[in-house]
Amino acid sequence: MWKPWVADTVSVVAMWRSRIDISRGLDGEPVVLACFDLGGEEIAASAHAVAVTATERFRTASMSLDEVLEFRELTALADELADLARRPGMRTVVLVPARLSAYRDAVARFVETRDDAEWIREEDREPLARLRGLLVSLEDLCAEALRAALSPRTAPHPC
Repeated sequence: MWKPWVADTVSVVAMWRSRIDISRGLDGEPVVLACFDLGGEEIAASAHAVAVTATERFRTASMSLDEVLEFRELTALADELADLARRPGMRTVVLVPARLSAYRDAVARFVETRDDAEWIREEDREPLARLRGLLVSLEDLCAEALRAALSPRTAPHPC
């Protein structure tokens, strides 16, 4: 699945080339996309964190409809990141604001629960170190993407 983690501490540079792209869809509606580049290790760590967070969060036997939808979104995101991680090297990640928020929330929950825990699983050590350094950049990009999505210049034009 993912490569075995080999280090307790890694130095992580925040995401590269983060930007917001606003274009028009086929129907003329504005489309806001958050774009950023991550190395293969950060993408693999992200896939691990999102998958673990989804598993831990939705471990209960019964879920509401909203929880089922959130679980599906996190599972799809984890699969997308895992697919990107299978190819080595730097990759551009492109997410709509809602999916970026889900990604940020999953990474934040992963980091927070590991920081609060008395012990940590070996397979969580390197992803935790990599994602802790990425979290601030993710939060900033998420805020920028939401501002862009709610901006009057991206509002749909009246017919």
